[in-house]
Amino acid sequence: MKILQRYYQLFFIILISVLGLSACGTAYSGRSSDHFDGSRFFNPKPDHTFMDMVKWLWEMETVEWPEWVEDSKQPPPKKIVAHNHLRVTYINQATVLIQMDGLNILTDPIWSFRASPMTWIGPKRVRAPGVALNKLPEIDYILISHDHYDHLDLPTLKKLIRHHNPTVLTGLGVKKLLASKGLGNTVEMDWWDTYSTKVPDVNITFVPSRHGSGRGPFSGNKTLWGGYVIETPAGQVYYAGDTGFGDFIYLIQKRYTRVRLAILPIGSYEKRWFMKSQHMNPDDALRVHKILNARQSMGFHYGTFIEHPEQTIDAHEKDLSIGLRKYKIQPEQFWILKFGEGRNVQ
Repeated sequence: MKILQRYYQLFFIILISVLGLSACGTAYSGRSSDHFDGSRFFNPKPDHTFMDMVKWLWEMETVEWPEWVEDSKQPPPKKIVAHNHLRVTYINQATVLIQMDGLNILTDPIWSFRASPMTWIGPKRVRAPGVALNKLPEIDYILISHDHYDHLDLPTLKKLIRHHNPTVLTGLGVKKLLASKGLGNTVEMDWWDTYSTKVPDVNITFVPSRHGSGRGPFSGNKTLWGGYVIETPAGQVYYAGDTGFGDFIYLIQKRYTRVRLAILPIGSYEKRWFMKSQHMNPDDALRVHKILNARQSMGFHYGTFIEHPEQTIDAHEKDLSIGLRKYKIQPEQFWILKFGEGRNVQ
């Protein structure tokens, strides 16, 4: 375990020395707002400091994860679903395939072996994506929640854009990075901006979250993070992206009262003193499920990459089970899908 701990400390030092200045060019420039001070974006409640991050990393106490997990094969996704129908497939990490009203929407796609700017070091995966890249249906839209490497994976995006030519929705500032890599057809959004899809009455809104951004330690919070709400006449789908719990949930609840499916993060939540402002734990996710009065919820962001494993690979399952009893929620109301598993949402 000490070897693994030192691995993360070494990775952090390399990020500082190699990536820090190179990532500063991917910054947003615009007018100040209630979440942008003219230079950086910020959360309503104070974030941890840079030294808090150093302290967390230095004191990190990792636990053993398997070297590799071989998942059972799942049937490939459907090519399309009909009007008013909703189907969801969990692929890996924060990559979820949402199929509704004839549209195929992919969140935070990553098929790379490492969630890292380098192929030889950085968090590596412990299992294959639940759906092979060449088994995806035609993708219409890609939703990018923020620019961290496990959510904005450029090699994957290049392949998807080459083969599917989707429209990519992102937060403010990310378009500049994608354009610098030759990736177009991007729509930048501020919180509460709404994009009208090619299907009438199906709209996508970028909504607040409590997280952060940056692809190097000196480029923190230069681009905007958030979640998405997909609105249809048959109900709403909320994809939270990476987020801690916050008062913004109540703002979302006031605007969206027919949440058919909530897709909520339930992993990478220890040490709690540091992670609670960045990542929900299962208890937080169940609170959100209740606040939104979601008809159905599902978890994501677990068991894929050895990022900072301070909880076991299956801790989210045990903690979710405890929370279900605590809040008197039936297990069938909050899914943990297998990798590659797809289900119809009623």
